[in-house]
Amino acid sequence: MNKSERRIWKNKIRRQEERKRHFYLFLFTFCLVIGLSMTAGVFLSHAKMKNEKETFKHYKSVAIEKGDTLWSIALQNTDADNDHMNAYIKEVKRMNGLRDDTITAGMYLVIPYHPEELQN
Repeated sequence: MNKSERRIWKNKIRRQEERKRHFYLFLFTFCLVIGLSMTAGVFLSHAKMKNEKETFKHYKSVAIEKGDTLWSIALQNTDADNDHMNAYIKEVKRMNGLRDDTITAGMYLVIPYHPEELQN
């Protein structure tokens, strides 16, 4: 093997080793990115689940009895903040197709509630 052939052979081996190094570097980077993405996803998913538990609503049907008002129903099923109660009443009216605050005994309304609020 002459000098020129040795140089060509060494260059070929050097290129092969360089390709291997690039491949392993790419593989390492890819695994690192996937690992970090999955770790971040787990943390974000866990945080999202905590928030969903706090804001999850339940719905129930209530029979309206004599003397019931939307305000009294809101008092029983939500906290006592006036702004929150007004928003709650608007939501109940929208859900049940009510045009005004008039409800009568014998009606059934679907209302949202938060079980955690009822326990406090």
